[in-house]
Amino acid sequence: MRSFGSRRGSNAVHFMVEQTARRRMWASLGPERGEAQDGDRDPLAVRWTREFFELARARAIPLMALVEPFGELGELRFFGGDRLSLWALSTPGELVIAYEHGESPVSLRERARRWLACLTTRTAPGLASRHWGHPVYGARLDPRTDELDVVWAVPGDWLGLVASELPVPRDHDRPRAWSALAVGPR
Repeated sequence: MRSFGSRRGSNAVHFMVEQTARRRMWASLGPERGEAQDGDRDPLAVRWTREFFELARARAIPLMALVEPFGELGELRFFGGDRLSLWALSTPGELVIAYEHGESPVSLRERARRWLACLTTRTAPGLASRHWGHPVYGARLDPRTDELDVVWAVPGDWLGLVASELPVPRDHDRPRAWSALAVGPR
């Protein structure tokens, strides 16, 4: 991305402004991308709709095991399958879905806070990085207007969990790496 403005001032501030601009540019690649080359709409454009948001909450969240309540806001859930492991952070008006990526409980709580902050500021997280984990869907209902705001939605095999009408078996309720972290009785 081409830098803008004069180079006077703090380099840290310039970096943060440019990083925010990159995230907003990435997040803007949403449903308004336009038509596909063959003239048909993108078949995955449904992930930007309110119906998809409600479907994800109705189908995927009940399949996931509750890992821990996330403060007074909502809950952190996990789905551990054969080939797919996902996190879901569900609050009354927000939903974040992310691939499991070997997080420790402490780092996962921090990432979940970052995901919620990204939803609030309408910026896409740095996807697929050590800092952010692997979030693939983030949407929130505007508390004032009740309109859906999908901040990021990356296609992938996680869509199968939402779209499947058949029950998808869950193999484990917590990441396998967490069994090594288990401590004695609480």
